[in-house]
Amino acid sequence: MKKILLVLLLSVLAQYTNAQCNEFYALKKGTSWQISNFNAKEKYLGKTIQTVKEYKKTASGFEATIEVVSEDDKGEQYVAGATSIKCEDGIIFFNLEDMFPDEAMKSIENFEVKVDGTNLELPDDLKVGQTLKDAELTMQVDASPLKMTFIISVTNRVVEAQENLKVPAGSFDCYKIKQNVNTKTMVKVESNTIEWYAKGVGMIKSETYNKKGKLVGYSLLSAYKE
Repeated sequence: MKKILLVLLLSVLAQYTNAQCNEFYALKKGTSWQISNFNAKEKYLGKTIQTVKEYKKTASGFEATIEVVSEDDKGEQYVAGATSIKCEDGIIFFNLEDMFPDEAMKSIENFEVKVDGTNLELPDDLKVGQTLKDAELTMQVDASPLKMTFIISVTNRVVEAQENLKVPAGSFDCYKIKQNVNTKTMVKVESNTIEWYAKGVGMIKSETYNKKGKLVGYSLLSAYKE
């Protein structure tokens, strides 16, 4: 009897651990959220609507496929594509390709592309002062006879603080992460970003600064639906 109870207990714990792979992203099929974008002068530029279309549990976490719909400042929508998020052993992995400018990605969509690099990680157990892993992605584009190399790197990632933020979607206790983001497409762009993450909903706010420290734009979580 004790052995049966132990097996049942371990089974329940395993299911709970799997469901709670990473508390920052409590995803399931149908979960959706909206991110509104603004320039440095607080002018509304549009928003992205992201919806979990496929969700699959794995032995160490989950994999989710997310549809991304963009809407401009006039309300016109178009499907921008899809992305993916996966969780393994308490770590969320983001696809770095999503950080390339839309214009750059559209310019190479009809060419042969080879991708190599690492994904961006978000651990479950964040602590103030913690240093997070760097990430880099290289894309080799064969636009015969022209060959191009696109590179994005995210470095110097530090958990700076815990803060409470109020955004259109609500008020959240967040972890503030600062990092350097360098992209090389047709031109090289150096920037710094600050992102705030809350457990259960993911990214709440992000700010982008140029290499001189001047604010370029920011994004806010404007809606969230489980």
